Amino acid sequence: MKITFLGQGFESESKKSVGNTIIKLFKENKFSSFTGISAFASEAGVVGLSECIASGAEFYKTLNLIVGIDQEGTSKKALKEINDLGINSYIFYQKESPIFHPKIYLFEGENDTTIIVGSSNLTARGFFGNVESSLMVEFKNDNADGIKLLKEIKDYYSTLFDFTDPNLFKISPEIINQFVSEGIVPTRKVWKKKHKKNTSNKTPEENDLEIPKRPTVKIPSNFKGRYKSNKTVSKLITELEIKNNFEFENIENNQALWESGPLKERDLNIPKGANTNPTGSMLFKKGALKDINTRHYFRDEVFQTLDWAFDTRRNRTHIERAIANIKIVISGIDYGIFPLNISHNTNSEHLEEVKQPASQLHWGDAKFLIAQDELIGKTAVLYKDTSVANAFTLIIE
Repeated sequence: MKITFLGQGFESESKKSVGNTIIKLFKENKFSSFTGISAFASEAGVVGLSECIASGAEFYKTLNLIVGIDQEGTSKKALKEINDLGINSYIFYQKESPIFHPKIYLFEGENDTTIIVGSSNLTARGFFGNVESSLMVEFKNDNADGIKLLKEIKDYYSTLFDFTDPNLFKISPEIINQFVSEGIVPTRKVWKKKHKKNTSNKTPEENDLEIPKRPTVKIPSNFKGRYKSNKTVSKLITELEIKNNFEFENIENNQALWESGPLKERDLNIPKGANTNPTGSMLFKKGALKDINTRHYFRDEVFQTLDWAFDTRRNRTHIERAIANIKIVISGIDYGIFPLNISHNTNSEHLEEVKQPASQLHWGDAKFLIAQDELIGKTAVLYKDTSVANAFTLIIE
């Protein structure tokens, strides 16, 4: 039995990435069966997998795929791509709080077996770009240790490997549309409410998804933080659960004040160009609001109630600054309120010369949340929030 570490994303070139390894394995004629189990899948990841499957079409007789859809991590487009593969494929979903998070890629043949277990999701970044760690185990089918390991995996996930689990939903256009209509699977890169459980006494409609209840694991108290009492722990967990299931209830009229275009590296403070430096801020460009005047709209309408003051530093006296309480919600998860600086440049001649908007949002203490490659191409939407004075909610999805 041979065990190989597959690391990626921690250096400029990852020859042993999970993606490169899977590409290689699909081309080997010693395997005839593939089973993939992944927490999330992306459109790009599935398209890449389809090319791998095509490369081994003459060898592979059995192709199975199970993906999770928790936290809106798998889009409608990804599921449609999976359906188009024409293989034995399923969604795993439960309403209970634990998320479906395994990543297992199993290749089986008459004489050989290879298992990859680690952190890589079926996404382009999970296969190649993210910092990920996995172990690849290769063995002959008469190897006792290998047989024991494979049996342990298949026994633990027995209802996944034999496809009898009640929380497995065979992927089809109808099932995809049902999960989309329930608000569980996102259709595009805009924020959607998380699925709300039916806690009323209403009888489910005939076309509602019937999702079986499932027992959940109790997390040991020492994994819940260093707090003085279980009562305090319970209160904090409840607060986090309420926070993480973000709702529109405090957003005034649910009316967007501004919607960005696809977010770029510069917006997210992660530029990679040789001549581009991190700014720590995002310019308020027109985005989806094509008819606004960016010289006045944000200062005089969106943020007019803030306590504005001119910067007193030399060469900065033309800059007005104010603090806004910004609640940041990313992919449906509420990360709390950050007091962030909003600046407004009153030097219209300079702005005309450099062709830039007048106002910008400075990320400050929220920079660690924002500077993420996964957010490139997503959309930011700003709402007025009535829960806190001078508060706004920024949703990135």
